[in-house]
Amino acid sequence: MTSIIKKMIHNKPYYYAVRSARVNGKPRIVSQVYLGTADSIVEMKKQCESLPYIKMKSFEYGKLAALLHVNEELGFVDIVNKHTMKKSIDGLSVGEYLLLDMVGKSHGILSENGIEEWFKKSALSFMWNFPHKLSCQNFLNHMNYIDSDTMKKIEDDLCRILIEKGLTPSVLFVDESNWFTYAANYDNKSELLHKGYNKKHRKDKNQVSVALAANDYNLPFIHETYPGNVYDSDEFSGLIDKIINRLTELNICSEDLVLVFDKGNNSKENIEQVTSKMNFVGAVKANQAEELLEVPLSKYQFLYESSDSHKIYGYRTKHQFYGTEFTTVITFNEGTYKLQKRTYESNMSKIIEKLEDLQRRLESNRGKARNRSSVEKEVADIIIKKYRGVVKYEITDVPEGRKKPQLKFWIDEENENKRENSLGKNILFTDKHRWHTKKIVQTYNNKGAIEDDFKLLNDHLLVPVGPVYHHKDENIKIHVFLSIIGLLFYRYLAWETKRYGFSMRKLVENLSEIRLAVIQEKESNKCNMIMEEMSTKQASLFSFLNLGKYLPS
Repeated sequence: MTSIIKKMIHNKPYYYAVRSARVNGKPRIVSQVYLGTADSIVEMKKQCESLPYIKMKSFEYGKLAALLHVNEELGFVDIVNKHTMKKSIDGLSVGEYLLLDMVGKSHGILSENGIEEWFKKSALSFMWNFPHKLSCQNFLNHMNYIDSDTMKKIEDDLCRILIEKGLTPSVLFVDESNWFTYAANYDNKSELLHKGYNKKHRKDKNQVSVALAANDYNLPFIHETYPGNVYDSDEFSGLIDKIINRLTELNICSEDLVLVFDKGNNSKENIEQVTSKMNFVGAVKANQAEELLEVPLSKYQFLYESSDSHKIYGYRTKHQFYGTEFTTVITFNEGTYKLQKRTYESNMSKIIEKLEDLQRRLESNRGKARNRSSVEKEVADIIIKKYRGVVKYEITDVPEGRKKPQLKFWIDEENENKRENSLGKNILFTDKHRWHTKKIVQTYNNKGAIEDDFKLLNDHLLVPVGPVYHHKDENIKIHVFLSIIGLLFYRYLAWETKRYGFSMRKLVENLSEIRLAVIQEKESNKCNMIMEEMSTKQASLFSFLNLGKYLPS
């Protein structure tokens, strides 16, 4: 708490603003500021009253202006308006509504209900003027102009723009994810909303799934929203057809393109479909080639050092998967090995500790009686699925004269050795037989970029997909579509500013800290707009992206 005290110095009073706090349980003055004599304090007050009254308000500007810049670069609003049939009237166009929805989400407004309030308090309110309200219903009405065919045409045109800028894909990385929703699926009217394996572990909620293909510049190339109860490998087949169609429309030869995907998409039919149209690099499960995991590390070749300074090794051979022989590389990452080893030992320690505790409780004849099925359920909860091949157990019937069954458990040494052999390793296979081993491994490991994309689609600083509040399939698809377009905007921005070496988060942080100040003098009621002080890098970004052009006059 701050208070003003008087001190007598040479029999003259002087005043100080002091702040007190308890130090070691006793009140002490921890800071003080000299104010002066009573006459000097009165004089300062008079001087302050004579100064002109200035009111200042600050707005986030950099990220907003950067998104408007990318809109101009890609022509998003014009492309949307070209493919929608809204009559030309006063107010926002369909494209502007979609852009505003996306920009609002990138500023943390996750529902259309909150966009109007955010708009009034944002710098955008100085730039856009229109006669109507930004009600949730207006956004929903304009979403009605967009259907699946329109979204496809918009994505096609955006891809054409990217190709014109020299961003033609040579590699496509494919991955899938899902998001839970708060919507119920009454009478199964929705094709999208279904329960399935949820990555946020919300098994109680319906979910929607999204497949995404991004090019070697980390730019989204195509996406598909599909039902939450459909397996990734089942959706993969349809996604391949859509990729081929898009490549054909863009006059890109699919035979020159390499598709990269993980083991969750594997099936004999999918591999045959991919290899009939293009090349690929994929991964398989450890149990599909266990004998290859037994090859000693002394036969592995050093390939390269990863960005996090881990050494990557590889052993190259030929192996048959799904009825066809492919070039196969078993990789070993020493950093991944150490991490997986620590995780394995920690989890095993916890599992054994819990089983020993359960064993002691069952051996005691005190407490409630238990049947075999209740113990079975508890053991299944303790031994998580991926460790059930290593930790074996047996539950006996309740012995005569006792109230509880007995538990025995042991470690299957053969399976534990197999697991040990798999730590830090990955089995890759490809039909690019002439590629160097290093290129095969690096191409697959670059798949981490699309995994990062899904992390960005969960980031509320960007344009998140979840949670999804819409109930109608059409609106859910548009919601996901806008999130993917938002991801495209940010990825394009990152590509455009790659000279700065920023991570995505650092780039967004720097842009967000570029702020616009509006200063108003009370007497004249006149407003002036100035940019707040920027760091050297922020000023360079401001200049490089020409963000000043969006400042309102």
